Amino acid sequence: MPFIIAADIGTTHCKLLLVNEQGKTVHSFKAAVVSLQPSGGWHEQDPALIFQSVAGLLRQAFSVVDAAEVGCVVFSAAMHSLLAVDANGNQLTNAITWADTRSKAYAKQLRETAEGQEFYMQTGTPLHAMSPLCKLLWLRQEQPDVFQQAHKFVSVKEYIFNRLFDRYVVDEGIASSSGLYDIYNHCWSAAALQLAGIDETRLSQVLEPTHAIYLSPAAKALLGLEKDIPFIAGGTDGCLANLGCAALEPGVAVITTGTSGAVRATIQNPVKGDMHGLFRYILTQDYYITGGGTNNAGIVLKWFADQFMPSATGNNIDDALLLAATVPAGSDGLLFLPYLLGERAPVYDESAAGVFSGIKMQHSKAHFARAVVEGITFSLVQVLYALETTYHPVNSIYASGAITQSAWWMQLLADVSGRPVIYQDAPDASALGAAMLGMYATGVISSLGQSRQFFTASTVFHPDLGLHTVYSRQYQAYTRLYPQLKDCF
Repeated sequence: MPFIIAADIGTTHCKLLLVNEQGKTVHSFKAAVVSLQPSGGWHEQDPALIFQSVAGLLRQAFSVVDAAEVGCVVFSAAMHSLLAVDANGNQLTNAITWADTRSKAYAKQLRETAEGQEFYMQTGTPLHAMSPLCKLLWLRQEQPDVFQQAHKFVSVKEYIFNRLFDRYVVDEGIASSSGLYDIYNHCWSAAALQLAGIDETRLSQVLEPTHAIYLSPAAKALLGLEKDIPFIAGGTDGCLANLGCAALEPGVAVITTGTSGAVRATIQNPVKGDMHGLFRYILTQDYYITGGGTNNAGIVLKWFADQFMPSATGNNIDDALLLAATVPAGSDGLLFLPYLLGERAPVYDESAAGVFSGIKMQHSKAHFARAVVEGITFSLVQVLYALETTYHPVNSIYASGAITQSAWWMQLLADVSGRPVIYQDAPDASALGAAMLGMYATGVISSLGQSRQFFTASTVFHPDLGLHTVYSRQYQAYTRLYPQLKDCF
């Protein structure tokens, strides 16, 4: 019985699942990813170290399953990273991640032009410092020597692919989140490349997500393999999370919380036009994923826990959630704007900052803890409402990522949104979505829609309408905070 090895290259961890033909995870592996912040607003990672982690996880997987039993290996990866490499494949820079805001001035300038809005509509990538297009503009102006020396500009996933396959290739999902790819004509955007000052020779060859590639002899030796195994190009963590929740139909949204957060829905056959600040990325040529990403989810909760609830056990996030649950919904009027890393959706303001508002003498540490969780949740629901306004009503929400570790938080999401929140026992939705794509690419299933057979709802959190009324009043006050404060930032 063939297995699928599904790897997810994330911002905080690299994860690897061994999935059988019934869609069940039989083994899982994880390695931490280290981030560097050498300067204010900078957020980098060393791709060579990430490659070592990925190679190590693959070796672990092949130590528990014979290569002859593996149908394919398929990759998911975080979006928006960028690094420069020389002609020998050596990195000239670290990977600049989605959380890096050094190019915010270039993003802001581009946002304010008609040309920039045309790029946004053509590429589906909002104009923000997260975008590799804006990172390239920064690199061209601020580090011209590196820009000129660069043989290729790639993402972390492409860097790893080159180490594995000795080829610069990129799946269409990663390409479509770069701000450099025409998602309607399925090619690199000539206008975006001209603005960035590069041509196609300095980018990777774009492959369909189901395309199979094979290891180079050096990579086979590194992994201790003799058999040729197809490696499927795969996609992005966000898009594959929708597939990993079997959320492909209208009326359903997926809310994911990890280091960052996102609200996403699946659409088909989109037409070019105003997207009202939402993104539009490619899952396959039959399915697009639209929604909005936030910079500030789990990383903000971790910040609060680390700074105000240090714990020798390392469970300070759990402690913060337990403490938050001890005070009433609405935190007795205390509000938190969670923009510690600036923000993507819904405001697209790299200079935005975090704010506690309405502090009074009766507010305790527990109120602050709850306000943090509520603020993160309000920001996600604000994107959800924008998604509904732009596309179609959302009748139910699938939860994935860190939020699924807390039943209390999933109930809070249901109460704030006023919609049922569905939890499936598949916390690694991106990796599981990659496995589903691998099954489709290798013929185990004949359509992506068939992936639904592998999923059942473990728990449904129904909204408490009384609490929803409380949260609705608090939410209205929350949405007034940023417009009133943005000039202060």
